Amino acid sequence: MVLGTRRVVSKNEGMNVSYFRRAMRTISLSAVLLITSVTAVLIGATAAHAHADVVSTVPVQDTQVAAPAEISVGFSEEIVLEYSSLLLLDGAGNAMPQDAATLDASGTVLATAIPETLAPGMYRVVWHNLSVDGHEEDGEFLFEVVDNLGPDESETATPEPAVISEPEMTIDARAYQSTAGDGPTDSGVVTVQIIGWSALGAGVVAGVVALMLVFVRRRPVG
Repeated sequence: MVLGTRRVVSKNEGMNVSYFRRAMRTISLSAVLLITSVTAVLIGATAAHAHADVVSTVPVQDTQVAAPAEISVGFSEEIVLEYSSLLLLDGAGNAMPQDAATLDASGTVLATAIPETLAPGMYRVVWHNLSVDGHEEDGEFLFEVVDNLGPDESETATPEPAVISEPEMTIDARAYQSTAGDGPTDSGVVTVQIIGWSALGAGVVAGVVALMLVFVRRRPVG
């Protein structure tokens, strides 16, 4: 009498199937982590380039003008007045009298009134801003005040190269510029980038572990 036979799954084969299933779950998890991390890094990189850049200045940069009653800088994005500043320096780098800085209704033009008539000479405007998305920038521009500016001469007239020379800042002016930007850091962007890179590292590690589970099998005992 011939009895039917049935294939018995060995212990090692069962373990291999278990390892394979576990590896597939790990690979799926690592893929999700990888996609999440790449997305977070891309968001952080995009946000890092979103700065409030200069789009206009009054007076126009590197021009000869009559003594202005106000100086201003226009930016490409809204800025935070409390952490933004304008500083007017003369040719020797000394700070000139000026009123407190103000921001227009659009939130993009930072201005300050000049209470005294500026004497002829070179002037430097040093600015700092903090955009509403948390990014900081610094910059400066030069202009020259001249007497008897003719009616046909516009603010955009090009000054003589020998006249336009960059004045050096005094120690007080440098200190003002360095402390004017003591605003909040770009914590949001930093957090996103940290999460992204952490998730990327976790995804890579999970993928390596998954591959090891797939290709490395436990040897049978005995």
